[in-house]
Amino acid sequence: MEHGGHLIFWKAVNTIILFAILYWLLRKPISNFISNGIESIVSKFEKAKKDKEEAIQLLKEAEKKLEEAKGEAEKIVTYAKEVAQREKEQIIEEAKQTAERIVKMADEEIEKEAYKAKEELKKFAAEKAVEIAEAKIRASITPELNKKLIEISLEKLGGVK
Repeated sequence: MEHGGHLIFWKAVNTIILFAILYWLLRKPISNFISNGIESIVSKFEKAKKDKEEAIQLLKEAEKKLEEAKGEAEKIVTYAKEVAQREKEQIIEEAKQTAERIVKMADEEIEKEAYKAKEELKKFAAEKAVEIAEAKIRASITPELNKKLIEISLEKLGGVK
């Protein structure tokens, strides 16, 4: 077993030497690799943190712009309502004025027609009164009354001479 023990000893020594050489050769590259990996991770983390802060800032700006846009929209709606109300009032006022003019013109026309009708009625009434008076006079004139009227008229004519 000595021969087997020596072999194990030398294998262990060779393995230790191999690890020592590998350690001595790979120590800087592995250290650099690990260090670079950590730096890369830290850099990526810081970049992500910075991106997050920028995104939060952009979100705040977007929210602010949204609030401003809402305010502007409210102002526009309020202004539009005011303009619509003024136009409505103006249209109503113009309609009232037009209606008043139409009523006034109608009243004037009614007055004219009423005046014409009164004048025609007066004329008609006068003509009928004359006709009725003539008819009454004719009906009341008898031959005796006619003779008496002629005599009175002749006396007046004779007395005038």
